[in-house]
Amino acid sequence: MINDFLNRIDQLTEDHKPKYGKMTVQQMVCHCTDFYRLVLRKMTLSEKPKVSAAEVIKLAQNKKTVPAPTEIDQAAGNGTKPKDFSADIALLKFHLQAFYSLEEDYDYPPHFYFGKLSAKEWIQMAEYHLNHHLKQFGV
Repeated sequence: MINDFLNRIDQLTEDHKPKYGKMTVQQMVCHCTDFYRLVLRKMTLSEKPKVSAAEVIKLAQNKKTVPAPTEIDQAAGNGTKPKDFSADIALLKFHLQAFYSLEEDYDYPPHFYFGKLSAKEWIQMAEYHLNHHLKQFGV
């Protein structure tokens, strides 16, 4: 799966426009990198969710937008700020590879909406999230 993601990330260009949502391609890259920073414990969120886990599942099942935590809502100007497109792509790939290299006994942080997840659940969540955003930009 990781090679598929890396290949799709390599297809992104600064000219890509979203099929849905408000983020630019570079904001999306930073948003996805922030997701991995959270999992890798390189950043934390201080806010509490504004919707329940059940609501998040319902939104996702109905292909609706799940509200991003405010602190990593790049469309609102929060989270890691885009700098250089190539460097931002490289950072996403670096963090993605670090995520897939985690030890089997890694102590994952609680998920923002779902709390404690197993390694398998975290991988499923991460793959769903990244796939969603890559599809957002047609790759």
